Amino acid sequence: MSETATPMAPAAAISHYALYGEHAQDDDPEFVHIEDIRTRSRLYDWRITPHTHRRMFQIVHVIAGAATVWLDKRSRPLDTPCAVCIPGGVVHGFTFAPDTVGWVLTVSDLMLIDARYRKSRKLFEPLFAEAHTLSFADNPAGAALLAATLEQLHEEFHWPRLGRTAMFEWLIRVVLMTVRRQLDQTVQPDRFDRRRDLFQRFRQLLEDHFREHWPVAAYAEALALSQPRLNRLCQALGGKRASDLIQDRVVLEAQRHLIYTSATVAQIAYELGYQDPAYFSRAFKRRTGLAPGQFREARLAEPFPH
Repeated sequence: MSETATPMAPAAAISHYALYGEHAQDDDPEFVHIEDIRTRSRLYDWRITPHTHRRMFQIVHVIAGAATVWLDKRSRPLDTPCAVCIPGGVVHGFTFAPDTVGWVLTVSDLMLIDARYRKSRKLFEPLFAEAHTLSFADNPAGAALLAATLEQLHEEFHWPRLGRTAMFEWLIRVVLMTVRRQLDQTVQPDRFDRRRDLFQRFRQLLEDHFREHWPVAAYAEALALSQPRLNRLCQALGGKRASDLIQDRVVLEAQRHLIYTSATVAQIAYELGYQDPAYFSRAFKRRTGLAPGQFREARLAEPFPH
């Protein structure tokens, strides 16, 4: 697969999109979005200009047609069927031939590093550490499984039924495992990106220790980094300082408890390592704009679970 250096827009001009051109809720505790390639691309003459998704992981599965992908400063044509794995913060863009068939799956990376994925985390780490382009031309069974699973995700997305959140979780794991197996069979030309590896290790440490309220200094020490360097890394790849990402993770867990359990605010506070429920409530409101009870009422009033 050939690749060429392609002039890219200056950093200041690169858009930081939640999705293509949309400022979606990328901090939603259960953010998942899926759509077919044609839905979005035909609105932009089949060209998606270079942009990034912060705090989101994306898989673009091209089933049929022709496409070119830009990853950071390199351009390459895609062999179809194929999958492109794009971690958060990677500059990417696409040019598709008209009527190209495929899917775009976008998942909050917060979903992919939490406790529900703890046992499979090591398996999926290579997908999240750097971008990959994976041809399925020699694996029609894998390509068919990937396409069918993404189609089922799309159906669940547009027709909410009992257990939709659990179904999303299971189907996303099938997608990740199918792509991970293909990666294991593919020689990748992309260079290892130490910055993204360090950021992924920070996110994993955060997942393991956020209930202990580690300060930034503890994370920096565990990674053998200075605090200013860790903050620069988090700002570049996560869009926020390390302290903000730490607080966001605690609030995310609080949101999940408020949505999916009947635990009281005080019980949630103690579960998350707070000694004073009132302090927890104030911290939650500072991050979300709502008191915990107000957040729970607002989410319960929504017509379908996320």
